[in-house]
Amino acid sequence: MSADVLLANAKTDTIGTDFSIRVIGSQIPPAKMTIQIAVTGKAKVEIQGRLHKQAPWATLATRVESCLIYIEPIGSLRAVTTETGADSSVSVWAAWAM
Repeated sequence: MSADVLLANAKTDTIGTDFSIRVIGSQIPPAKMTIQIAVTGKAKVEIQGRLHKQAPWATLATRVESCLIYIEPIGSLRAVTTETGADSSVSVWAAWAM
């Protein structure tokens, strides 16, 4: 199955051969959003969002190292990892109203 098919239909956490998706948003946007990404080893992380469930996902940020990101509120948010190295891991947290 291609990554595009999984990305288009992912409603929950999804793991594929070369990538994984973690659903980290909600349908009700908060006042503020903070995202923390922790990368151990090698990986590329895209934070994606969309305004409506029928809208296409858009990339908001791309990172290859651990960081904090501050963004405007958005209704749907997800993290997509690619190029994940052997023995590498990625964790993503989102905090609302902080």
